[in-house]
Amino acid sequence: MAYFGGALTRRPFRCVGVAGRGFSPSSGSRWQRRSPAGCWGRTARRSLCQDTSLAGEPHYITTPIFYVNAAPHIGHLYSAVIADCLHRYKLMRGCRSRFSTGTDEHGLKIQQAALAAGKDPQTFCNEVSEKFKTLFQRCDIAYTDYIRTTDPRHRSAVEHFWKVLRDKGFIYKGSYEGWYSTQDESFLTPSQVGDSVDSMGRPIKVSLESGHKVDWVKEENYLFRLSAFRAPLRAWLAESPQAVRPERFHAAALRWLQEELPDLSVSRQRDRLQWGIPVPGDPSQTIYVWLDALVNYLTVAGYPHSCAEWWAAAHHVVGKDILKFHAIYWPAFLLAAGLPLPQALYVHSHWTAGGQKMSKSLGNVVDPLERCQDFTADGMRYFLLRQGVPDSDCDYYDDKVVKLLNAELADSLGGLLSRCTAPALNPRQVYPSF
Repeated sequence: MAYFGGALTRRPFRCVGVAGRGFSPSSGSRWQRRSPAGCWGRTARRSLCQDTSLAGEPHYITTPIFYVNAAPHIGHLYSAVIADCLHRYKLMRGCRSRFSTGTDEHGLKIQQAALAAGKDPQTFCNEVSEKFKTLFQRCDIAYTDYIRTTDPRHRSAVEHFWKVLRDKGFIYKGSYEGWYSTQDESFLTPSQVGDSVDSMGRPIKVSLESGHKVDWVKEENYLFRLSAFRAPLRAWLAESPQAVRPERFHAAALRWLQEELPDLSVSRQRDRLQWGIPVPGDPSQTIYVWLDALVNYLTVAGYPHSCAEWWAAAHHVVGKDILKFHAIYWPAFLLAAGLPLPQALYVHSHWTAGGQKMSKSLGNVVDPLERCQDFTADGMRYFLLRQGVPDSDCDYYDDKVVKLLNAELADSLGGLLSRCTAPALNPRQVYPSF
């Protein structure tokens, strides 16, 4: 038996079906009857075998596009594995499923990270984006589309989307003043800002949501009439209880809408932010990184050309830290552009280490590539899906992985496989292909 732990952790171990590779939906395995999407809603407990009533039905699942200011960590892999599982589930039921992931490569953080690394932004983005591709390939993430916001097709989509919002009267030029978090790439209201101290003990202002430092910024830029969409957004969420899952995040989005929504700054002065898409018709301004990034979902669907078929089947997997961008800003942008809203947002919580948020400064970031070498890609995929709880944070430590994989893969499933394939039950040792 291939146990995990000690000197044996690097020993090859393969549990057929854990990652979906080589798994036959007709193999009759009883554990295939559990829906991988069930933890987000009332998913029917039906077989994962092909459902002919859904044959050919389109399904479009996305991860967030991951910011390339640093190498991938286990949280990125968690998002990708969830989306990959949902994608494979739909394929097994006979749907035409499309699965998109990729990298977000514009913004002030990228500009600063590239400068600190002594590289031009495009070279820096190319290198980090390849790290994400490598991780996904080694972990069998079966995406059908990999989008980068530096792709020419994406720039064309963003420029078209901007012009639609502008021509419909939802974008106007004005002066914006407020607290700004470079780390979050976001302006904050006074109620979202609190007092803290930096590493030198000096008083600073921070975001109450992320803990990142904020600065007071005043500049002339373009604003989106977000205030016009408070009522439509509340109506959408009230009428669609399954639009954001789990329920606690649906409730959080509704709480945000109890307050007034100020208009949203959707550009930055070009002399402060060069690394991004220029505002069409105004090269002195750069399009806000979140407006730019969110359009990636449309880009993959085919926007601004024929995108209706795939966009009507859109489902997003997102982390809880970007809920507001996906449950408030993104639906407002879509409503303004006259486009349908996504079918659902599947929101997951975070992985911590030692009970603390992972950060480079604390030195507790879990490298997913290293752990996949230790526990195999199938082992890490199984662990993340088995232990991850969408509506609450989970703590990661290696011993937890070892104990789970030994107990459930090596002992339970491995033992079952060993017994079922014994010569006493199968004297000719003939097996169907997996």
